[in-house]
This record gives sequence, C-alpha cells and structure tokens, in this order.
Amino acid sequence: MILTTPSLRTLPNGVRLLAIPLPHVRSTSVGVFLHVGSRDETAANNGISHVLEHMAFKGTTRRTVQEINLDAERLGADVNAFTSKDTTGYFMTGLGRHAGEFLGMLADIVLNSTFPEAELKRELEVIRQEAIEYDEDPEESSGELLDRALFGAHPLGMPVIGTVANIERFTRDDLVAHVRSHYVAEQTVVAMAGEVDVEAFFAQGEALFAGMPRASVAVPAPAVPGHVGSAMGRRFTQVSQVFMNVAYPVLPEAAVDLRDQRWRLAGSLATILFGGGMSAPLTDTVRERLGLAYTAHSTSESGDDWFSFIVHAVTTPEQLDELVGAAGTLLRAHAQEIDPVHLERAKNQLTVSRVRSSERTYAAMERAVEELFLRGTIGALGDTLDLIEEITLEEVRAVFERMLRHPPALAITGKGATAKAAKQLAGKLRAG
Repeated sequence: MILTTPSLRTLPNGVRLLAIPLPHVRSTSVGVFLHVGSRDETAANNGISHVLEHMAFKGTTRRTVQEINLDAERLGADVNAFTSKDTTGYFMTGLGRHAGEFLGMLADIVLNSTFPEAELKRELEVIRQEAIEYDEDPEESSGELLDRALFGAHPLGMPVIGTVANIERFTRDDLVAHVRSHYVAEQTVVAMAGEVDVEAFFAQGEALFAGMPRASVAVPAPAVPGHVGSAMGRRFTQVSQVFMNVAYPVLPEAAVDLRDQRWRLAGSLATILFGGGMSAPLTDTVRERLGLAYTAHSTSESGDDWFSFIVHAVTTPEQLDELVGAAGTLLRAHAQEIDPVHLERAKNQLTVSRVRSSERTYAAMERAVEELFLRGTIGALGDTLDLIEEITLEEVRAVFERMLRHPPALAITGKGATAKAAKQLAGKLRAG
C-alpha cells in the first residue's frame, strides 16, 4: 500500500495550496475548489452557483471560449467542473509535465472570467434545457424530491441546478455579484495530485492566487435541526416503475462534534453494511430472496454539518408496499443487532475504497479537499484505516438506533406515485 503525505501551504490572503505527490503515476490532476454551492443560495437566486460554473468557461480577459477548449484538448487533458450543495470545483487531468499549464488555465478561468452577455444568453438556454431534462426524469426527480422531503425550505432542500424560472432571469450582474461574495481567498483551495513538483506548484500557486480578494462570507444556515422528514410523490405516466428514495438524518450523540471523523466513518460503515453490495442484507433480501427489485442499495450524502443515510430502490407499483415493509423491517433489526460478518465486510469495502481513491489522482485530490473544507486539516490515510478497524459493532448499531428516532423522508416518482401513497409508505416505515 502506498501512503502519501500531502503538503499544505496557506497564503497570507487565506488561499490554501495543497500538493499530493503520487510517485507511482505519470499523470496529474489539478483543481481549484470553492467552498460554495446551492446551500449558500436563497430561493430567489437558487441555481446561480451552477450557472456560474458553466459560465466560467465561456471566456476570460485572455482567452475566448474556443481558446479555452483548445488549450486543454491540445494537451490531451480532461477538463471539467461540478457544483454540489457546498462546493464548486474546476479541474483538469493530464500528463504531469503539463501540470503548470493546467494550473495557469484554471486560474485564468476562476479569476478572470468575463461572462460575455452573448455567451450567457446561449448558456442559460442550455442550462434551462438541462433543468427540464432533469425535471422530466423520474429518477432525477426522486432525488430532488427527497432533498425537499428531508430538509424542507432549508437551502439544502433546494435543487443544485436551480429552478427554470430563476435560470431564465439570471443576468451578468448576478454572476459578478456572486463571484464577489463567494469566490474569495478564504473559501478557496488550489490542489494538485499525482506527478507533482511540490515547490514549483507552491511558487506558481502563490504567484497566481496571492492577489485573490478576501471577504467576509455569510455563514450558511445550520442543517441541524433543519430535518423535516416529510413524504412526497410525483406521478410520471410514461414509465412503468416507481423510483423510491428514503432518507434518515444520521447525527452523533450530543457531546460529539458534527465534524468528528469517527462517527462519520461509523455512518459510512452503516450504509455499506446495510445495502452496499450484492451480499448486503438489503440487496440480498429485496433482490435475491424476495425478487422485489433489480435495483436496491443504500448510500450516504454528507456535508459540514449533516449526514444522510439513503435507501434507493426501483420497483413496480404492485411491489412497492412489500419492498418498503421489508426495508423497514431490516432497518429496525439493525437497530437491535449487527451481524459481525457484515461489519467485517463493510470495513473491508470501506478500506478498499479509501485505498483505491488514494491511488488515483483526481479521487485523492477531491477527498483531501473535502477534508480541508470539513475539518481544516488532512488526516493520514493510515490513521483513517486504523480508525475504520477500531469502530465497534455497538457504534454501528447505534447509528441505526439514532437515525430511526427521526421521521423518515420519503420520495417516490413514477407510475402511481402520489403524495398520498408516499405518506402511507412513510407511515409503514414508522409503524413497523
């Protein structure tokens, strides 16, 4: 196993430079990450972070959109970006010898974008079509409904892509204002992983980002106690199946910090143990033993102060009641007792996942940035693996017990999916 030691340097303005040497590879991933996403929006500007992510590539003070695309592709690099609930990221992956060029291109995109009016008009139409496509997809809609069912009117309950009405009316001034408020030094991590010359990266990063402005950023509304736990449904007549998502908030005991790594790892183990793989109790019961669904698994989603345990399944309307009943029975059983064999499986799966991600340039970079945003430090991989091994049966059982104290958030979309049906299913989960 290859264990690497990240190097971190903080510039006087607050920008953090993160280098992760991976001596076994010849490629490099470079990224600029801003600690801002849909969680930092309001109902009036929901979607602005995602629009800005698109528009950053549409021209800078130095390059046109065509030059931006060609400059990356002539080096064979993959270039992309993403917006999530709490992070916006711009990144490139290619040969290590081109790392300095990648960093220069990304700095230009993040710091010097001009948001041309003509490009904005065209791109807003593209994003509008993207939003409509998501809205007409029952699986995508189930995920968005689940956020609303779990968090209600809290910003975490809003769609990352935004609303069509907002997208249609965003202006260049809106984008500029969002950049001034959130694309600031203290919220920025510039990272490089792979074949890295650490000192050269630090020197170039300082030259490019030392002038990034500082600004006070409003603290997002806390996620806790924002959990609503309602039930929602939306009928889609063009499909024959039902897409179901159930979520519970996972919270530590009152004395434990929400950013504590141990309870978050326990939460991850709980989701893997319950429905992470063909032998997991959820999948084995729902698919192999009862034949209720082809797709059934559990996963998690988390941020600075929230962690959600999510059960996802796709089935037919006539089997939905039995599927939900089986899932509820299994959840309650796990709040009583954990099978040590399945905990061993979950620990090994999580360990393998962490080791594999540490050996891939982009995955290693993204995970380290997530840790920086969450805790302000980066833990050693070996320490994390030791901590995974230390977590006990009782700690994982307690995850199920604590989360079942809260009402489930439930969202169904597809054939026969209605709000009334969703409420009945949620009642079945609660009542047992």
